[in-house]
Amino acid sequence: MKGRDYDPNESLELLLDTICNMFGTIIFVSLIAALLALTSTKGKTESSLASIEVERDRQIGALSSRADELERELEKLPAAPTVDADPAASERVEAAFGEIKRREELIERYAAAVEAVNDNLADVGAQITPLREEIERLESALDAARKTKDRTMRTPRERELELRLYTVVVWEDRLYPVCDWSNRTPDTCARFSQWDDRYTAASSCRLDGSCRGLNAAGFTRTIPLRQGAGIPITDTASLVRDPAFQRLLASLDASEDMILLDVAGDSFDSFSVAKEAFLGAGFNYTLSPCVAPLPVYKDSWIPGTPRGL
Repeated sequence: MKGRDYDPNESLELLLDTICNMFGTIIFVSLIAALLALTSTKGKTESSLASIEVERDRQIGALSSRADELERELEKLPAAPTVDADPAASERVEAAFGEIKRREELIERYAAAVEAVNDNLADVGAQITPLREEIERLESALDAARKTKDRTMRTPRERELELRLYTVVVWEDRLYPVCDWSNRTPDTCARFSQWDDRYTAASSCRLDGSCRGLNAAGFTRTIPLRQGAGIPITDTASLVRDPAFQRLLASLDASEDMILLDVAGDSFDSFSVAKEAFLGAGFNYTLSPCVAPLPVYKDSWIPGTPRGL
């Protein structure tokens, strides 16, 4: 761009022209160099691809030649001899397969049995206790039978005892305590009417007559029993363990009380078990056959001294 005062011979203008020419030359040279580089790279890439293709063809040819050699060697080898099937061997194989199947089924049954046993393991503890109790009951019954077998028969010897009689009815293989002496009254006569409503219909029980002391009683009692409510008699060990029997013993005093066992005709077999249980607890006893038409029990008391066995 020209200025207003242009001097063609000014040195600055000459320097500017020189610099512009130099930059133009540099740019031109750079373009030439870039074109040469591109041309050289393209040639090298084409040369590399060509060499790779040649090497691939060479390796394919070598592999084909090797495959042909292996086929020729395979053709020279003799064929495998023909083997006839052995019928006996086939039968053995079939039998072996059958045995394997049978054992597999057996293993499945064993597995099912083991699983069932594992399921029942939780109940084993609950089953052991009743079994032990049953064993104890059988041992007690066996011991009682052995004692009965080896016992020498003798006539029971009665003796007078200054003890208070406590009545227990043995009926339908059960014990029916008539009175409840767990909280006995000081009045000796009144104790005869301390009805035990667990085993008797207390509201219907009745005492008729008079009582003037331990050995001067003259009265009759009418006592309806609660059928099926008595203490069950199975064997001595079970009876002694029964909480109701233990409660009965706790309400009595062996030094002051004597057990009167009034036995119905259907329970004479249970009498010996009840007798052994009371004797084992340290009580004296006496026996009376029950002739009253149960379940309404009746007894009569007269003056005198109790006699025990």
